[in-house]
Amino acid sequence: MQQLFPIPIDAVDPLEIYPADARPRPPGRPWLMVNMIASVDGATAVDGVSGGLGGPADKAVFRAVRASCDTVLVASATAIAERYRMPVTSPEVTARRAETGRPPAPGLAVVTASGRIDPTVPAFAERPDDADRPLVITGADADEAALAELDADIVRVGAPTPEPGLVLAALADRGAAVVLAEGGPSFNARLHAADLIDELCLSLSPSLVGGSSSRILGDANGGDLRHLRLARLLEADGLLFARYLRA
Repeated sequence: MQQLFPIPIDAVDPLEIYPADARPRPPGRPWLMVNMIASVDGATAVDGVSGGLGGPADKAVFRAVRASCDTVLVASATAIAERYRMPVTSPEVTARRAETGRPPAPGLAVVTASGRIDPTVPAFAERPDDADRPLVITGADADEAALAELDADIVRVGAPTPEPGLVLAALADRGAAVVLAEGGPSFNARLHAADLIDELCLSLSPSLVGGSSSRILGDANGGDLRHLRLARLLEADGLLFARYLRA
């Protein structure tokens, strides 16, 4: 993998550079990263999931980005569609996380307004014995019976539905300084509307997909224009890996 910007470097290891990036905690909440992959025509999924857009280089950057956070945050629809598992780390990643003052693996938080999540999703049904239970963050209107079926710690925010600012506040109360949101696009749009995105890690796949797949911010009603600045650009196997920060 090579770095194209800000300084050209012939060979870089994403695991060495992403966890070392500065992420100062904003007042009252964690630093929020968003990590997404998209085709060059903007699609975020093929046949409903993102895996077909990536490859080995994308997996290496994905691993490095996850090594940089305290908690992985995902909306329930994405957790179900992608069959999410609890984050696990290799010895190499565990050592890198320890070097940057983080626990061996990030936690997982799933956001749901309804509370209705398939309990067979691996994060709930196949959790490693040594892993903490996932958090399910929801509001007062969630289905109590559905929540009771989940092997998870339930966190209810002080509102009918889990608005993004309340979700981040709940994670901050549990010690998270850096949170990584992995979608889906509708949830990303809500994070954007609340002006909470501090960092966007975007993998650009050299693919054309067509169809009606959502963009990384899946809000068909439009939204506010906010400028970002490019902090780094990597390339491998024709994929581009951009790190953007709020301008």
